[in-house]
Amino acid sequence: MIRPSSEIEYPPSSAQTMRARMLVRMEALSTSNDALMSVIAKRIGAEKIEDDVQISHLSQETERLIENMRNLIRKEVVTGSI
Repeated sequence: MIRPSSEIEYPPSSAQTMRARMLVRMEALSTSNDALMSVIAKRIGAEKIEDDVQISHLSQETERLIENMRNLIRKEVVTGSI
């Protein structure tokens, strides 16, 4: 932001110096916060992919077990052992 010459003090007052330092700290905090959020978002995305793979594997296993139970029931019905 460009300040009008009426607002520019040289040397800067202590209030302006403190304000400038505060703005720099706030900007650094914002930047580190953005970086942290980016890392968290990437990690959550990676965990979601891992979870999706695990869910798919478990779903396949569940389907296999259900099919095995159906086959056992069919065999029992055919052999008359119910």
